[in-house]
Amino acid sequence: MPNKLPGICFVGCGKIASLHAKNIRKLFKTIDLFFFDTDGKKSAELRSKFAGKKTFSQIEYALDSPDVDIVFITTPHAFHAEIAVAAARAGKDIILEKPIARNMREVKKIQDAVKKYRVRCTVAENYLYKAFVSGIKDSIQKGLIGKPMFLEVNKYNRDEIKGWRSDPELMGGGALLEGGVHWVNLLVTLADSKPVTAIAYKPEVEYNTNIPFEDSLTVMIKFENGSVGKLFHSWYIKNRYKGIGLSKIFGTDGVITFESNGIFTSVYGRKKKKFLGKFSDFLGYKSMIRSFIADYMDNRPWTPSLEQIVTEFKTVEAAYRSLKSGIPESID
Repeated sequence: MPNKLPGICFVGCGKIASLHAKNIRKLFKTIDLFFFDTDGKKSAELRSKFAGKKTFSQIEYALDSPDVDIVFITTPHAFHAEIAVAAARAGKDIILEKPIARNMREVKKIQDAVKKYRVRCTVAENYLYKAFVSGIKDSIQKGLIGKPMFLEVNKYNRDEIKGWRSDPELMGGGALLEGGVHWVNLLVTLADSKPVTAIAYKPEVEYNTNIPFEDSLTVMIKFENGSVGKLFHSWYIKNRYKGIGLSKIFGTDGVITFESNGIFTSVYGRKKKKFLGKFSDFLGYKSMIRSFIADYMDNRPWTPSLEQIVTEFKTVEAAYRSLKSGIPESID
């Protein structure tokens, strides 16, 4: 028999917490939602907006509460490790907003705490739940383009970056770490293979930017199955179509062309096929939340697994190391 709906406490009550709370409340009318923020006005606003059960004045009260089963951490990632370790120690399951942390030292602290206190932990990687992803994977698994050889993902748009995202200490990296992890996840998911090495390149051209470390990168990834992936990601390059771009998967017997965000997909190979994204849940948030809650209630592992998230984080770190070494860096 399924367990009862979990009580979920948001730690950090900014825009992304509001988005997740909105989707949870739409899907689960009776679920208990709790809120904590160092700014009490923010937590009170979200409680009122989404019919929350309670706000907490201190995080310790949230972690001590028997009504809270899941701590959903939606602060800047600079604070993820500290909060996640405390939540694990309190016996709470953990959902983290991406990216998981700033560096592998912080990731290791989270891993160790999750293992020690035997709690579950995942990252809210909504791209994994976009409808077009399963459509592409199904086409590949059915052999419609033969064996994938090259995977190319392109995502660029000049974005206005401000607040903590322009703070080197809070960021711990650049655009690839804070936003590019979505696209690394997409690339690894579509490759359906373990990344082995990564090398990154950034342009040696002078220009003004307020992004710490880097705002634009091309990353090449070699996968265990022999395929090669390329990610072009930029917060600086202008895009006439406001973030819309084309990506491709080149196989031995065909090509899959898809709009990077999932608007449309075209398969040209052993069979021809076209499909559109699921616009009722275009960003995948509803599918992700539905999966998290259902798996929690049926005591199934969460997807993505913490192991997958760590592998993808190591891929980002390997890419950053390669900028200094100039050679492909091992992801392990």
